[in-house]
Amino acid sequence: MSQVSKLSFVDGKLGAPTSGQQTTRVLFNTIENPGTTSSLTFFRSFQGLTNGQTNLTQNKLDSMESMVIKTIWLAQLASDGTLQNCGGTVQQTVSIIVGNQTVVKNLPIQFNQGVNGQSYDRLHENGGVQSDVLSSGNAVNQVILPTEIRLLTDIVIPPQVAFEVRLDSNSGVYGTGAVVCALAGYGKIFSAGNSF
Repeated sequence: MSQVSKLSFVDGKLGAPTSGQQTTRVLFNTIENPGTTSSLTFFRSFQGLTNGQTNLTQNKLDSMESMVIKTIWLAQLASDGTLQNCGGTVQQTVSIIVGNQTVVKNLPIQFNQGVNGQSYDRLHENGGVQSDVLSSGNAVNQVILPTEIRLLTDIVIPPQVAFEVRLDSNSGVYGTGAVVCALAGYGKIFSAGNSF
């Protein structure tokens, strides 16, 4: 079933409007200064965030909107704004909760990180390069890239259903910068049509 037909099927089952403007959709949320913690929850708190830090005001889509998640994107920025490997090299998992169901549970992301990481979908190029100085005094380049996971199963966020993304690690590694989570895929938004 294609993502377009799956979204229409779920909207129809829930009694949500199946008409609307078809679009690609990206939802993103930032956690500033997470500190030393082993768990971050995105799309839960929006207070004090600017338009550059989130594009939502609540953890639900409007009554005329819905979305299929195709990609999960995670990035960590240092306090000076430089891109870092999300969470460093510790083992991390990501979970997506839609309504009261965990639709993606403890998906490991460390395989998709850093110099030795392998992308799940093999569609990605390496990101920026950061030079580190070894104890021997020699410089070595380390590949820095956001973690992006393309899902094989279409995850639907229906209208007016709460959702969140949880990132868990085996140690507290996030520090004083910011961690960003973005969900991207196909969606429907309100379309006024000829009513205005």
